[in-house]
Amino acid sequence: MARLFEVRLPLVRAYTRDAMFAIELLDSVTLERVSSGVDVIAKGLLRQPVVNAGGLFVWLTEDLKNLEKISIEPRTVPFEPVEIAAAQVARQLNRVELRPLASYPFAAGTTALRGSVYERRVKLGETPVPIGNATVQLEWLDDDGTTWHAWGSLATTNSAGAFTAVLRLARGQLAQVDQPVRADRNPFLDGQGRMTVRLSVRRQTGSRKQAVFPLPLGRVADEVYAWDELQ
Repeated sequence: MARLFEVRLPLVRAYTRDAMFAIELLDSVTLERVSSGVDVIAKGLLRQPVVNAGGLFVWLTEDLKNLEKISIEPRTVPFEPVEIAAAQVARQLNRVELRPLASYPFAAGTTALRGSVYERRVKLGETPVPIGNATVQLEWLDDDGTTWHAWGSLATTNSAGAFTAVLRLARGQLAQVDQPVRADRNPFLDGQGRMTVRLSVRRQTGSRKQAVFPLPLGRVADEVYAWDELQ
């Protein structure tokens, strides 16, 4: 699930007079703007967005009551597609963080988890049954040994049961777009430089299971989880 923020900032001057609303797409790993390789579609509206000099997708004056949803469909960039209901769209600037796919080219030093959730582990040659559209929450253990901190926003498994989660830390501290860095938040690291991470998976039925495991700091880990092994 991508993170959506309402940001009340002036649009680029060339579009201020007639602008209705705009979408800012951000790479959730680098926080850089994404303005190419992706289609942004406003279903129900007649006009297509204009990409302005700042990389924003801007819609000019039109009847917003006809808007049904915003669809963000990556074509050549490694991000998950996003849909935004009309009720969530603000009249000024909307910021959307795009979640990376497993094929995303993570830079060295990135702490990330590429995971897959299946019903159960299978023997070699058998096909595992993926758990799709499940909500995945990740938390990391503070160096006080008792406090758990949320790892960014929630992730959602795709039809193949896969998800990707990236942790942004600043000098070992928690850093999020909408919150200041907290000097009192530092991850607990074991003797091998690994964080302690808690994963919780909630299915559409409402049932929930979790697991606790070590995760190397500054590396991208690939993990497979079996529902029948989670607690």
